[in-house]
Amino acid sequence: MIGRRLREFRWKPYHTVWLLLFTAWAMCYLDRAITGPVVSWMIANGSPLLAGLEQPHAVGGLIGSMFFAGYMLTQFPAGYLGDHFGRRTMVVISTVWAGVTTTVSGLSRSLTVFAGTRVMTGLGEGAYYSNDRGLVVRNTPPEKVGTGMGVVFVGLAIGMTVATVSAPWLIDQVGGMLGEDAWAFPFLLFGPPTVLVGYVLHRYLPKGETESYRGAFPRLLLYSLLFLTVIMGFYQLSLVLHLDILWQTLFTLMASFLLIVVIYARLGTISALVLRDRSLQLMYLSAIPILFTLWFFGFWALLVVAESAELGLSGAAVYAGLFGAANAIGYPLGGVMCDRFPGIRHRSGLYAGLCMAVCGTVLLLVPAILSTDLIVLGLLLFLIGALFSAMQTVHMTLTADLAPTEALGQAFGMWNLVAEVGALLSPVVCGWLRDAFGGWEPAILLTALLLAISAGLVSVIPRTVR
Repeated sequence: MIGRRLREFRWKPYHTVWLLLFTAWAMCYLDRAITGPVVSWMIANGSPLLAGLEQPHAVGGLIGSMFFAGYMLTQFPAGYLGDHFGRRTMVVISTVWAGVTTTVSGLSRSLTVFAGTRVMTGLGEGAYYSNDRGLVVRNTPPEKVGTGMGVVFVGLAIGMTVATVSAPWLIDQVGGMLGEDAWAFPFLLFGPPTVLVGYVLHRYLPKGETESYRGAFPRLLLYSLLFLTVIMGFYQLSLVLHLDILWQTLFTLMASFLLIVVIYARLGTISALVLRDRSLQLMYLSAIPILFTLWFFGFWALLVVAESAELGLSGAAVYAGLFGAANAIGYPLGGVMCDRFPGIRHRSGLYAGLCMAVCGTVLLLVPAILSTDLIVLGLLLFLIGALFSAMQTVHMTLTADLAPTEALGQAFGMWNLVAEVGALLSPVVCGWLRDAFGGWEPAILLTALLLAISAGLVSVIPRTVR
């Protein structure tokens, strides 16, 4: 059957769109995900940027969380700009921006500057997701939208896997030449190719009815500079007042919630179909545990394996990379499952079932860590990665089912704005729990609890078509 399908396969224009967006996801996620392995290397090797810190895991997690603070704050504004100035335009701007700021991150020589460049990277990459999802829907036949979303997201899996596996090895290779600054090499290596991918998107992605760099870029830049000032202002205030790491995270969350309030106050009537729909609101909230889980593994999997099995970072990277590698199977698998089981009723039940399966598998990590059995640990990471990514694809497709077509950019922008609360909290909270309890078990239990809550929220969504 598979052979017959391959012989009958014909390349279609929407396959080109999938390929381009897949490539951009791979590069943008590579630029994003190298922060975790690099911070892990800094902690393990006593980098001067983290020297003398009492809570190195918490501070390292804070750096990752600050990226997501920037990333979440531009989600809805970028979706709104995409609906008005072109989703292709926003995807191109986002990709080029990510490449430039990633390169600049490698030039940082202080913790504050490094955190600031990671925030700027997040602010630019925040324009990608809401507009990428809309491009998939616009350019794909309705019966293949789920598959398209899953296939494109394989790029995410590739980027995360390459970042996790390659970053420690790359740093070790240049350690003799760059010394204590060797951590910067992955940023300098991966940033410029991302800029090139952005140019390719500009050349070959199909244009929409309204495309305007002149209209979109200045507005995105203005939003980003405002958000950068707020995030870094809270960061500096917390340093001056000598506040705990969790207080710094709380300040950032306050800025995020303030933005959500402003959005509802200013656009609650104009974008009512996206902002006031009860089913979509449940989807937004249930997405928080998805990104909390993703970035517990995406940011800390390397140290979870290294500290549990007493492996070096390069050896642990092979096992930690299994989570991302399995995503390459799970994302398209989830899309195929969605296309086989259309309708809100089937897809909401499918999501809840997959989510509880991930929850149960995550719980099994606790005895696996205690037993330090590398084979079991590797198999669990792979299984979690496959089930989790399939679950995420189902959630995104269900969101597209519930959202009005003319406001998909805003719907996915709001999805990611709210969901990124999970990504913002995950690195720093899990890092703080590791420092406080001396092990990763509390962070694992918290992740499993949040997944169970997500399954429950989606289960109560009305199972009728809009």
